[in-house]
Amino acid sequence: MNKKLLDLKCSQCSSFFKPFEVLYNCPKCGGVLETIYDYKEIEGNFKGEDLWRYSEFLPTTNRSNLLVGSTPLYKSKSLKKELGIEEIWIKDDTKNPTGSLKDRASAVVAVLAKELGYRTVACASTGNAASSLAGISAAEGLESYIFAPRSMSLPKLVQLQVFNARILKINASYDECFELCNKITERYGWYNRNTAYNPYTLDGKKTVTFEIAEQLDWKVPDLVVVPVGDGCIISSVWKGFRELKEVGIIDELPRLIGVQAEGCKPLKDAFDRNKEKPEVTTPKTLAESIAVGEARNGLMALRDVRESKGKFVSVSDNEMLDAVKLLASSTGIFGELAGVASIAAIKKEVIDGNLDREDRIVALITGSGLKDIEVTSKLLDRVQTIEPREKEICERIEEIRKR
Repeated sequence: MNKKLLDLKCSQCSSFFKPFEVLYNCPKCGGVLETIYDYKEIEGNFKGEDLWRYSEFLPTTNRSNLLVGSTPLYKSKSLKKELGIEEIWIKDDTKNPTGSLKDRASAVVAVLAKELGYRTVACASTGNAASSLAGISAAEGLESYIFAPRSMSLPKLVQLQVFNARILKINASYDECFELCNKITERYGWYNRNTAYNPYTLDGKKTVTFEIAEQLDWKVPDLVVVPVGDGCIISSVWKGFRELKEVGIIDELPRLIGVQAEGCKPLKDAFDRNKEKPEVTTPKTLAESIAVGEARNGLMALRDVRESKGKFVSVSDNEMLDAVKLLASSTGIFGELAGVASIAAIKKEVIDGNLDREDRIVALITGSGLKDIEVTSKLLDRVQTIEPREKEICERIEEIRKR
């Protein structure tokens, strides 16, 4: 364990607890707990090639067996030209071992589970957290149980199977699976990875912030754009920047834009109506990774976006599809619908005149398009087969050129 981890603080009632005195949410009010470290003792000597070089900011100093983190940050000239802005950086977390940013949280949770003496871990997930936990558990020699909603796509189910996860595919929504997972995990005495429940998932995810800052030579961007489901990733991004400022590594903080699907935007609605908590909604979007009707980290996410002087925006499924194609054709990065919501939002904000074109912008790409290929293929034109004759091939070439 990391001796610099001092306390857990409830984001809702502000109660304090000692690390591992409470495993999950606040026992007083059910609020999400946040970690607090001894920032005066953190030296900030980052050495290594993965997220564990930031172990001073993590609950454990032990490392996972897979290389997690150290994903590339690309400065894209072609994309900035397409979008009409001065400077855009793409943080490509599709390069993590199982293809998503969620590997950062799963790595920390899996290592902690072993330290705490657990042999089995579990989570409910629409896909990315599930495949992440399954893959990293396999590397760590742990059993994983996945509570999968009816909507989970085939590519993500295949990942779970090859990682030998114990799959419980349930005829229910993600939100229902979340509650079932919490009850059954407690009953069997497993370690629970659920986001907005296990406080250390935020610590794993915040390492993406440390990498962005380090890759930019500690020059903070003006704006960071983040796809948002339950609100955990955007809060972890903000936590990372706040902690870097707390220890004196950076002097400024960025603004945040949280991006939700138009068919599932409880946080945007709450933000626009100046509410403290989001209402529960029924997801109506193909972007399954952000199709979360009950944003369990909503209070914290709303607080953090407001503190950053940022905002929430929403984008349609078609806008996300266009962003998949735009990002891939401009940078060679294939993201899933939810994973490229950041690009869709930047494009929309530019068109609507809501974005300063001179801002230094970082867009998080949170998941690989190969995980979402069934959905993406339904929204794309089908490729037609032609006969192996030179004339027909040349005719097709001319048709393509006219597009």
